[in-house]
Amino acid sequence: MALFGYTIGEDRDQNASNGKQLDVYRFLIPNAPTTTPITPTGPVGTVTIAGTVTTADLEGLGTNPTTGRVTAINETRVTGSTTPIDPTVFIVNNVDQPFAPVNVPVVRTPSDLRRFGFESGADFGRDFSATSQPIVHYTIAGNRSASNGVPVGSSLYKVTLTNPAISIVDNTPTTPERLGTQPTNPGKFADGLAIDNLTPGRTRAFASDLSSTDGDGAQLYKVDLLTGQLSAPINLRNSSGQPLSVNSDSGLAFSNVTGSTQRLFAWEETGRLYEITGFQDELNASGLTLGSTTGTNGAGFATATLLATVNLPNASTGVVDYEGFTIANE
Repeated sequence: MALFGYTIGEDRDQNASNGKQLDVYRFLIPNAPTTTPITPTGPVGTVTIAGTVTTADLEGLGTNPTTGRVTAINETRVTGSTTPIDPTVFIVNNVDQPFAPVNVPVVRTPSDLRRFGFESGADFGRDFSATSQPIVHYTIAGNRSASNGVPVGSSLYKVTLTNPAISIVDNTPTTPERLGTQPTNPGKFADGLAIDNLTPGRTRAFASDLSSTDGDGAQLYKVDLLTGQLSAPINLRNSSGQPLSVNSDSGLAFSNVTGSTQRLFAWEETGRLYEITGFQDELNASGLTLGSTTGTNGAGFATATLLATVNLPNASTGVVDYEGFTIANE
């Protein structure tokens, strides 16, 4: 068995008028940092979305801990446009190898629900609002620039797997939060999500922000899967102890391999893969506090070490972004 990363590119020909062809790539996760670029396998398949769906990019990827299969959820709104507001919500199952995509429409609960923001991340985890704690598909959506017409911030949502329905994760959402014009976490932008399914708990999850456009650098946030709250920021440092200097959309994933040390990885849309260390103190801290002051990095910090660069078509030029990221043990 080995760890493989999955990512999905944007529309291959950048021509929405003929539908969208979203290529899925698979690549080996190295055990240690390497300067040799990784050549991905693929595309292992292509998700084809007909028509001119404006929010068809599959930015949120997660691996179902029950089936081991990879599922994607589409982005929220088109960047640079305040309308339409999240006109379509759909998930695509089984976009890993073997490739067998199944598009699944998602019902909104309540029916006027709209997701907030422009960028998205996703993962699977337990639903701590239910006694049986079933596995659900969580997605986080955020806006990083006030120039988009809505405040900077993030909101968490969950999609039930039986008769898929999406709802906002918040104790008492306001009307603007439900309609997607205000975030439940103002001032905290995040577009990557990773949930610890080795040691489940309502706050054993992280969201990522590798964008500096929102003015606060590269960060993680601890996530409360019951209330939808994000913690105060956990700043990311490079291996030299300096603030991690990046400005990209992000993905985030745990290794979630039984019988091994939990590993956490962050992903840049350009194909750069980081391993996060020093997160254990933050994850184990009670509630949504920053973490232990006696840990390796102290409270509020974790270290991001460049693990590898994956050579994906047109990624280095910015023509095609690869925003979604997840890991499967194969």
